[in-house]
Amino acid sequence: MSQTQGDTDWSVRLAELEGRLRLLEREYQSQRQELRAAYQEIQVLSGLQDVALALASTLEPGPLLRHIVSAAMELMQAEGASLLLLTERGDLVFQVVDGAVSQQLVGRRLKVGEGISGWVAQTGEPALVNDAQNDPRFSRETDADTGFRTESLLCVPLEYQGRLLGVLTVVNKADPAGFGPKDLKWLKALAALAAVAIENSRLYHRLREERDRMLIVQEEVRKKLARDLHDGPTQTVSTMVMQVDFIKKLLEKDPEKVPAELDRLSRSGQQAIHEMRTMLFDLRPLVLETQGLPAALQLFVERHQAEGRARLHLHLDEGVGRYPAQVEGAIFSIVQEAVNNALKHAQAQNIWLRLAEKGETLVVEVEDDGVGFSLETVLQAYERERFGLLNMRERAQLLGGELTIVSAPGQGTTVMLRIPIERIRGGKECTEDSPIEPAAAS
Repeated sequence: MSQTQGDTDWSVRLAELEGRLRLLEREYQSQRQELRAAYQEIQVLSGLQDVALALASTLEPGPLLRHIVSAAMELMQAEGASLLLLTERGDLVFQVVDGAVSQQLVGRRLKVGEGISGWVAQTGEPALVNDAQNDPRFSRETDADTGFRTESLLCVPLEYQGRLLGVLTVVNKADPAGFGPKDLKWLKALAALAAVAIENSRLYHRLREERDRMLIVQEEVRKKLARDLHDGPTQTVSTMVMQVDFIKKLLEKDPEKVPAELDRLSRSGQQAIHEMRTMLFDLRPLVLETQGLPAALQLFVERHQAEGRARLHLHLDEGVGRYPAQVEGAIFSIVQEAVNNALKHAQAQNIWLRLAEKGETLVVEVEDDGVGFSLETVLQAYERERFGLLNMRERAQLLGGELTIVSAPGQGTTVMLRIPIERIRGGKECTEDSPIEPAAAS
C-alpha cells in the first residue's frame, strides 16, 4: 500500500469519526434539552402537588383565592396574575390580584365578553396571547387606569363540572419569548385544581350558613311551640285544675251541681286533647306517612274548617296519588305555610288548594281572596326577620321544583309550586342541582 493511499484512508476514517462526533454532540444536546424540559416539568408537577396540598388545607375564601393567584404567578414565571369570579348578576369581578398588577383592580367588574378575560368566560376557551396590545380582544382601559402595561397574557376558564366559576389570568412572562403551549397545559391543570377548591369552599360555607340558619329556625320553632303550649293546652289544663278544686268544694256544700261541673270539666279535657292533637298534626301529621298527601290535605282542611275562620276548598286531580315520603312532606309543609300565612295575614274569606298533574309536571296551588301584599316589600322584610317565604322556596329547590308567588294589594295571593314528575317519581328529589336545605315553620 502506497503512502498516498494510506493517507487517504486515514482522512476518510477521520471524516467518519468527525461525523459521528457531530452526531453524538447533536444527540447529547437533544437529550440535554429533553432532560432540562423533563426537569422543568418535574418542578411544575412538584409545584402543582404543593398547590393541591395547600388548597386542600384551607376552606376560607380569602386565603384560598390568594394562594391560587400566587401559585399561578410563580409556576408560570409571570409578572402578575389575577382571578375573576362569575357573580349571580352574570358579570365578572376581580377578587384577587398579585404581583405588579395594581391592587386597585380588586372589586372592578367586567361584562362577560369584555376584554380577553370576558372572551374566555363567554367562549369557555383559553387564550394565549403574546402580543396583547395588538390583539383585537384586548381592552386597553385597564392598563390606562392602572398604569400597568400588558405585553403577554395567558387566561384560562375556571370550570367545575361544566359550570363556569370564573377565569384565571397570568400576565407578562419572564421569558421574552412569551407563554407557550406547555404553560397553557400547566395553567389549565392548576385551574382544574383551583375550581374544585373554590367549589368546596363555597359548599362548606353554604353548609355553615345553613347550619346557623337551622339553629335560628330551631330556636324560633321552640319559641313558637312554647307560646302555643302556654296559650293553649297549658291554660286549659290550669282551668281544669281549678275546676277540680271547685268540684271538691261542691261535693261538700252543693252536691247537686257536681254533674254539671263534671260536664264542663269533660269539655275542657276534650278541648285540651284537641289543642294538643292540632299541635302534633302541625308538627308532623301521622296520616301523611300512613295514607299519603291527599288524605293529609283533606284532614288539614277539615281541621281548619272546624275553626271557622276562612272557608278552605280542596281540589285534587284524579291523577294525584302517592309520592316518595320526602316529596309529600315537603309539599305538605309548603301548603301548610301558605295557608297559615293566608289565615294570619291576608284576612281571606276563601282559600283554594289545588293539586294536579299537568303533563309532566305536578302543580300545587294555594290561592286566597285576601288583601294581598307587595311581594318585594315582604321579601325584604322576610330576609331580615322571618323565614316563611324563604322556607317555601328552599323546600321547592329541595324537590327540584319552582315556586312562584303572585300578589298585589287588594288582589289576593297565589302561591304555585311546579315540580317535574320525573324528579319525584324517579326518586331524584335530592340531587346536586337541588341541594338539601333546611326548612322550618314560620
